[in-house]
Amino acid sequence: MISTTSKATTKDSKLYCVCKTPYDESKFYIGCDLCTNWYHGECVGVTEKEALKMDDYICAECKRAQEGSTEELYCICRTPYDEAQFYIGCDRCQNWYHGRCVGILQSEATHIDVYVCPQCQSTEDAMTVLTPLTDKDYEGLRRILRSLQAHKMAWPFLEPVDPNDAPDYYGVIKEPMDLSTMEERLQKRFYVKLTEFVADMTKIFDNCRYYNPSDSPFYQCAEVLENFFVQKLKAFKASRL
Repeated sequence: MISTTSKATTKDSKLYCVCKTPYDESKFYIGCDLCTNWYHGECVGVTEKEALKMDDYICAECKRAQEGSTEELYCICRTPYDEAQFYIGCDRCQNWYHGRCVGILQSEATHIDVYVCPQCQSTEDAMTVLTPLTDKDYEGLRRILRSLQAHKMAWPFLEPVDPNDAPDYYGVIKEPMDLSTMEERLQKRFYVKLTEFVADMTKIFDNCRYYNPSDSPFYQCAEVLENFFVQKLKAFKASRL
């Protein structure tokens, strides 16, 4: 949309362009095809000669809005990238998945040479994390949770974080989780699939690593307890095949 002649009278009090000034018929303007605002060519870096070669023009503000609305979404939960969460990439479709959504822990992923997401495979092993939990499964999960609660490195994760100990914790961590909350959820049969149980456990370790320095005792506890959980989880998955 291009104009080099008057598009408004001199009485027009509307403000145009990024410089927010009234229309000046002596100036060259180019119009945005999305918001229909008009801009001085000199203000947006477009000459009259260049404008004649354009099929359309979209202003910087509309471009930013377009980019925001097409933000790339990841995982089966279709959410934008979150640096606070662990992701694993599928070697087949090249998509990225939250470990918690596909039942893979960060420490477990380091031992996987090639990962194929549940959407790209239909093997029995892949389906073990997606099939509904049975009464027998719940008994197994309760045993796993009790073994974690009894572990000597589980002390930071037994109860919710006390805000008196970490005043900014709940401002930094958006999805807090702890072993006592998971125990309550098991009692109420909150979990339908294994992925949901693993997702909550993953939150405990991911939250700890995100909030605490890597040389802190809390961080080290998360590393040790996660490795312990991975071994228990492997045995549990094998029992479901």
